[in-house]
Amino acid sequence: MESSPLPLILYLPRWYPTPMDPMLGLFVRKHALAAVAGGYRVVVVFVQPGLARSVKGVFSTDVIRNGDLTEVIVTYRRESGPAGLARQLTAWNLGVMTADQQCGRPVLIHAHVLTRTALLAWYFGRKWKIPYLITEHWSRYFAENRQYKGFVRKYLTRFAVRRAAETTCVSQRLAAAMELRGLGQGFGLLPNVIDTELFTIGKNRSADPLIVSVTCFEEKSKNLKMLVDAFVMLRTVHKNARLMLIGTGADLPQIEEYVRTMQLPSSAVTFTGMLENEALVSRLQQASCLALSSNYETFGIVAYEALACGIPVVTTDVADLKNFLDAGMGLTVPVGEPRAFADALSQVLDNPHLFNALKMREKVESRFGFAAVSQHLAALYHRVINPAG
Repeated sequence: MESSPLPLILYLPRWYPTPMDPMLGLFVRKHALAAVAGGYRVVVVFVQPGLARSVKGVFSTDVIRNGDLTEVIVTYRRESGPAGLARQLTAWNLGVMTADQQCGRPVLIHAHVLTRTALLAWYFGRKWKIPYLITEHWSRYFAENRQYKGFVRKYLTRFAVRRAAETTCVSQRLAAAMELRGLGQGFGLLPNVIDTELFTIGKNRSADPLIVSVTCFEEKSKNLKMLVDAFVMLRTVHKNARLMLIGTGADLPQIEEYVRTMQLPSSAVTFTGMLENEALVSRLQQASCLALSSNYETFGIVAYEALACGIPVVTTDVADLKNFLDAGMGLTVPVGEPRAFADALSQVLDNPHLFNALKMREKVESRFGFAAVSQHLAALYHRVINPAG
């Protein structure tokens, strides 16, 4: 067991990056690293199902150490029905007990993404007599999403939230949606981390107008058909404009087919597939602007990453972007209006001199950079661990 004077925080996330899916819940890992920079040790326990051929025995546990961040990843053999739920709960208990043995007893549990992780935090918090807090990232509370339903789910979510020492959300709009669902009042904010060391201002802008979209190709939330419609309208004015769609997902074939029906030149729309790290940054740095066409977002991290690269954004009115974007940073339009979106794209392309790359980057760094979120987390943990001051 580790011996360290630094207080230990136990993270219980529903989503977390692993070799099976390196992008899943990456924002949670960035919170963990920010907490470490804020003067804490963090141990993350994450549970995932796996296929029989990928798991030796029923459970497989990997412990990964990175300085004061320890990750305990438990993979269990996938099973359906009640047996699968029992196996998952056993895996969570195995992961938490392994974390306890490897790192010691935490002073606080931080659950990311409701509901099961918060129930686990409540259980172990009561067992160990320590507080827990919740950070919510999920968009299911928005009326457009339609995933927050069912009496049992709603009851258990209210149960977990009302017993937490504090509940935070990644945006004011998400907090408001949770309040409308009767989950409480006065939720705090804990923004996601923008890696401003990775996302930087470049020098090689595209010669032709280039609009970039970074997406998971989930049409219900991302509304990519609206973006394609707006782009077709834009091409009547900016005939050399190009659209680059970065990412992958379940609805990618549907969007590829939709683009084909528009009968655009083959070079007008490009699908790159998944791009990460430097490959993603280099494409953003070439862009004239980033387009975010979503019906809803909890945070809109890709917009802030583009701004950190000095790239203006055109976005629908989602998350807290409208309140964040000053003049010289981008434009916000109502959700689901392709003509308004096309006009905003045209305005950005026609007036590149109005957008200040340094101003964009500095504002992102001051609010969502690693140091800013690290200080935010340190203050949050101190407040919860020491409620008397």
